[in-house]
Amino acid sequence: MAISNMLKLLLIGNVKERNNLIKRLHKLGCIEVASSQKIEKMETTDLEQEVDKSKLKLAKLEFCLETLKSYKPTALKLAKQQKLDYIPRKGNGPFQVRPLISFEDFSNLKDIEVDIFTQISQLKEYTDKIAQLRVETQKQNNIIASLAPYVNMHVPFSKFKDTATAGVLLGEVSDTKTANLQAIESEYGGVYEVFKGEGNNDGVAIVIDKSRREDIQQLLSDVEFSVCSIISDKTPEEMRKDANYKLDEIEKERCLAIEAIMTFENITDDVKRLHDYFALEIAKAESESRMQATKSTYYLEAWLPEGEKDRVDKDLDGCPLSLAYTIREPLESETPPTFVESNGVVAPYESVTNMFSVPFYKEIDPNPSVAFFFFLLFGLMLGDAGYGLLLTLGTGIILALRKPPKGEMNLVKIMFMGGISTFIWGILFGSYFGLSATDLGIWCWFNPIEDPMPLLILSLAVGLVQMFFGMAINMVALIKKGQPIWGISSAFSWYFLALGIGGIFGASYIGAWAKTAGIVFAVIGVILLMLSGTFGKKGAKKVSGALSSLYGIINFFSDLMSYTRIFGLGLATGVIGMVFNEIASVISGMMPLKFMGVIVTIIICIIGHTFNISINALGAYVHNSRLQFVEFFGKFYTGGGELFMPLGSQMQYYRIGEPETKKTQAAKGGKD
Repeated sequence: MAISNMLKLLLIGNVKERNNLIKRLHKLGCIEVASSQKIEKMETTDLEQEVDKSKLKLAKLEFCLETLKSYKPTALKLAKQQKLDYIPRKGNGPFQVRPLISFEDFSNLKDIEVDIFTQISQLKEYTDKIAQLRVETQKQNNIIASLAPYVNMHVPFSKFKDTATAGVLLGEVSDTKTANLQAIESEYGGVYEVFKGEGNNDGVAIVIDKSRREDIQQLLSDVEFSVCSIISDKTPEEMRKDANYKLDEIEKERCLAIEAIMTFENITDDVKRLHDYFALEIAKAESESRMQATKSTYYLEAWLPEGEKDRVDKDLDGCPLSLAYTIREPLESETPPTFVESNGVVAPYESVTNMFSVPFYKEIDPNPSVAFFFFLLFGLMLGDAGYGLLLTLGTGIILALRKPPKGEMNLVKIMFMGGISTFIWGILFGSYFGLSATDLGIWCWFNPIEDPMPLLILSLAVGLVQMFFGMAINMVALIKKGQPIWGISSAFSWYFLALGIGGIFGASYIGAWAKTAGIVFAVIGVILLMLSGTFGKKGAKKVSGALSSLYGIINFFSDLMSYTRIFGLGLATGVIGMVFNEIASVISGMMPLKFMGVIVTIIICIIGHTFNISINALGAYVHNSRLQFVEFFGKFYTGGGELFMPLGSQMQYYRIGEPETKKTQAAKGGKD
């Protein structure tokens, strides 16, 4: 379990065979093509157009997948309302493992490209139609909204037009200002009628002598009169019926279009295969563009793990291509990508480390220590044996059914191991679904609910151990770099300080000598701490570095206090579980019949404990990660590495391999 040593592959070959070599490297699955050094009379190949074409195809495939995903809830809802005929396509359910596809089948996916993209074009036509229907729907809704002030007007809009002597106006006014229209009759000799509308505006029809039409403009402005823009020979009611009829027809067309869209679910698997195919085509083209080439020759540089050297040697030696190559150690000026080799227990925790930053090449691998402390702290944060058992069984069943390969379903694997840790700590704390060991009459180390101080002390102690372990890793790293004095002083300064503080405060329990020893250790610790602050500095900066390192004592205790979150989460889990049990007990006691009380208790406990384990398992994961990232990594971790990405790792939905058939499964069974 360490960061693998990487080797550099240097290869030269016939430019006509370059694509064939890239295919071989993909099949090997352990080669990452790097940018080649500039060579005289050689140039890089510009494949930007090919990359852009593949990216465009990738975008179309993603459009297909996203469209089907986005329309599925709507289709299910409409199917339930019996507005369309849709039966969801059976998938693999949650926690899917990427299925296998043979290298030969993957290489031949180009054959289905035309058919799939033709169907995606048809899918695009349906989505465009739905977009047009959406515009038409908005148009009809706007018509209905514009008719709201005139719903009680029973004559066609076309009737409201000027005559030879009279001016006729039709419009709308806020219902709070219709009373101000009385001046039309009292002052200007006109007449008006108000049609009570829906909403805040009413329709108003005004008839006035043409000669006085201009005189009422100020009044109309004061009441914010808005002229009706509707031109129609129909009444508002007739227009509303027409609009609603069109909306019904539009909805029918929309349902048919959605039903047609969901028929494209049958190409989902092929779309995903092609998605991986073109993602890899982009990676291949980008790899080729990193090479140096002439019209007849190309030059390639690539990285591979040291453990893959023999396999790569064997493959390249036996291949029919015209090439020459060598494999060497990386130069000091080169920074290889990072490839971590971990066992099945540690590997899932790589996702936690990489979420923060990929380890730097030749850095001490942090994943084993992250795995240990993450496992330890997760159980402390939940601390209930019942929850741990459920978490382990639930995730264990998922893992047994799915059989995920290394690198997949990492979160489920972490939760599985976290469940084991929770179960162990739950027994030590005597907590079983919120019931204490005292209630059950069984043994426990201590009960945090009844006596919380030991849990607080334990949380800080575990935090102190983790921080000291991080300092020890940093010390080892500095010693490897040829800076032993710096490494030893930076770590042991804190060790001596901790011993000193412990001796001073523990003298009343240990003896008077402990106080004297504690003072000595504390002084040694301060001296070493100041000494560690001077390394790498010159002149006056040594003094400022020594003094500033003393300020690190405050940061140290601040980091240590962060581990109290373990205490808080551990107590919260137990208290919430206990509260749900109490609620169930009280409500069941209020039931008139005993069997009703039992049923209510079961329902409340299932809902309550499911909520508790879900929310606190999530909290344990998040806060655990934060402790690793800030308090632990802050002591030693550099990060900033570049993850090793061999050709083939760009695949998102499938894995290259030979799918197991019934014959191969039977053969395996026979061998066993």
